[in-house]
Amino acid sequence: MTVVVKYDQEGKPQYRSAKGVGSTEAERARARQLDYLLKKELSSLKKHLSKTGLLKKNIKGNVALYWEMGIVFRKVFFKSGLIDSSEKHLYWLNARLHAPEELMAKDRGPNRMHLEYCFRLAGFSKDKAMKMKWGEWVYLFDSPGINREPRFDKWLEKEMQYEPNKFSRDDIRILTQSINKLLGNIETKDLSDTQLMRCYNSAWSVKEIFITKTSEIQNDPLKEILKRGIEKWYTKLGDVIDGKITEEEFAQLVSQVLN
Repeated sequence: MTVVVKYDQEGKPQYRSAKGVGSTEAERARARQLDYLLKKELSSLKKHLSKTGLLKKNIKGNVALYWEMGIVFRKVFFKSGLIDSSEKHLYWLNARLHAPEELMAKDRGPNRMHLEYCFRLAGFSKDKAMKMKWGEWVYLFDSPGINREPRFDKWLEKEMQYEPNKFSRDDIRILTQSINKLLGNIETKDLSDTQLMRCYNSAWSVKEIFITKTSEIQNDPLKEILKRGIEKWYTKLGDVIDGKITEEEFAQLVSQVLN
């Protein structure tokens, strides 16, 4: 895959290829098509948002606006037929050329890109996306057990459907901390869908117990207690993954540190 990454002083496109230096004319023509489409769609988005006055207020961290931009990214990515999905990292190099400056934010790292987070956000329905503040979405997407794992999004979508009122700031904080401790050192790609869902369900069950203590125990002490409980019973996670004990049973073991 080849993409346009900048323009020279004469306005001629400069390219980058997954192969390194060099690309065929056919590849460059395809890159120009993608570049034109992104420019067109993102310019249209900016005009629409400007016309409605949405770009004039509360822009930074605005979930609704980031969701709108993410929808454009997803439309081009999935429907244009111009992108190799295995080389998505190149897509962002082109997309950032045309993304409205008002909707840009600093990347938090090579795997923590603002535009990709907007893309991910738009994988949820707008009403679900709006259930959390942008900082909470970033906190989730930054996390080791979530960052490069698209299957988390499908799991979260279902939880939001079944438990729509359990996504407060404390819910997200404890859930994310639980997932980090459970999956932070595991290659999730080595887990089947069922095995991975059991891990996420375990984190949810742990969160459900620990959330009841947030009015009694402050954040830092509670985080330390959570860490201690998971570390103590971490070897039992293998039994959860294999289906030998339930997620709720695992959570009950971890919660013993609260007694």
